Amino acid sequence: MASIRWTSEALVRLEDIELYITQDNPAAAKNQIAKLLDRAAQLVVAPRSGRTVPDYQDEDVREILEAPYRIIYYLNGDYIEILSVMHYRQLLPRKRDVLRSREQQSPE
Repeated sequence: MASIRWTSEALVRLEDIELYITQDNPAAAKNQIAKLLDRAAQLVVAPRSGRTVPDYQDEDVREILEAPYRIIYYLNGDYIEILSVMHYRQLLPRKRDVLRSREQQSPE
C-alpha cells in the first residue's frame, strides 16, 4: 500500500478552504475538511481510482472529486503526493507549476 504525502501548497489550500467556510459556518468548515481528508485517504487503497487530469498530458497526475472540490495528486511509485485542493470553478495551474511544486516537495 502506498502512503500519502501532502505538499505545502495542498496544505495551505486546505487551510484557506477552512478559513473561507468558517466565516459563515464553522461546523460546515470542519465537516468539509474532514470529507476532503477522508476522500484523499481512500487513495491508499485505490491510487488509480481518480481520473487523469485532461489538461495535463501525464498519466500519473490525477484527480478525485469531493464536491465542490478537486483533489489533484501525483502517483510516485511508493507514495501518493497530494499536489493541490481546489474548487472546481478555479482554473487549474499550468502543468509546469504543478510539477515544480511536486519537485520542490519530493525528497531526492
